[in-house]
Parts: sequence; structure tokens; C-alpha cells
Amino acid sequence: MRTEEIKNNILFQLMNAEKNQELLEHVPHELCMDLAFVFFYMTDWENGRKKVLLFNNTQMQQSGVTKEELKKWSMENTPRLLPVSFHPMADLLRDLRSEDPPGTYPDQARAAQVPMYVLTNIKMFLGAACLFYPRVLASIGNALRSDFFILPSSIHECIILPGTAYTREELGAIVHEVNTTQVPEQEILSDHVYFYQNSTRKISK
Repeated sequence: MRTEEIKNNILFQLMNAEKNQELLEHVPHELCMDLAFVFFYMTDWENGRKKVLLFNNTQMQQSGVTKEELKKWSMENTPRLLPVSFHPMADLLRDLRSEDPPGTYPDQARAAQVPMYVLTNIKMFLGAACLFYPRVLASIGNALRSDFFILPSSIHECIILPGTAYTREELGAIVHEVNTTQVPEQEILSDHVYFYQNSTRKISK
């Protein structure tokens, strides 16, 4: 693959670093908290979704590109080719509760009081990467006028939860339960809840 082709087409996605340790030995990546940035490009759609081809260490050596170049190019290409989508999802907890025993989730009265939002891309495919699109979290913080929790729903989307109706521990229990019962193993992003602080514009675990 020529350098110009890589520059124009390379994208990035997020995955759980611990669960993908063996894979990460073979691909260029960058760690952030418990997440790993990896680089890929897409081929034609198959069964309704693009086929993802990870960019590996051998390809990096053969092409002569650096990890810094991959990150720079992918941070430009991914928001352009997979633009961000941010929309309300007030009924998320209700949907998750439907097949679970009573007490699995915090009471729905509090859920109804707190607006929830889905952060993904317009394809709803590998959309958790939007967490690190330039200025996305700052724009959300400005729009909500508050700090907010980030629930890593899967590698395809995250849930944004402003306000203080839930404790971090309760939210962590929700994420763990959903990962255990709802999300395929290969699509789990994290068991941790993240927090975005508006005043510092930083995300933390």
C-alpha cells in the first residue's frame, strides 16, 4: 500500500487494551487509560457493514510510515469519513431492564429525570472512537453545560449521562452487567465508567 493511499484512507478505532493484548503485539497502537487506539482501513460493505482490515506492524515497516503519522492521518480521516452522531436516548435503561430481574438497574424514576445521549458515528459502526474526535467532548460539555459520565456501551457507541442522579459505583455496575449479558465479547470496550470535567476539558477513568 503506497504512502499516499495510507494517508488518505487510514482510520482509527478503540478497543479494550487488556482483552486484546495478544493482538496488540502485532499492530501499531497507542494506549489511553484502559483503551487502545488501533489503525485500520475499510473495504467494501459486507452483510450491511464495512469489512475492517487492521494495519499491522509488517505493513508499517514495509510502507515506512510511522505510528505518529498514522495517528495524525487517522485523526483527520475518521471524523471526515465517519462523522459524529450525538442524539438523545432517554429510554436506554428501560430497554435494558425489559428482560432483567428486578433490581438489576437503579430505579427508573431517577433514570427518567436524567437525559441520556448516544455518542457514535453516522454509521453506528466503531463509533466509540468519537470520544477522541477533536473538540467533540468539549462541544458536548458546552451544549450540556455540565460535567458528564461516559458509559462505554460497546466499541460502536458510548452513552453520555450528565447530572448526578447516579453514583459512579452504580454506573459501573450497569456497565458491567450490560457487558456480561448484552455485548458480544469482541465488542466490549471497557468495564470502567469515564468522567469528563468541563472546567479542565479532560477525560478520566
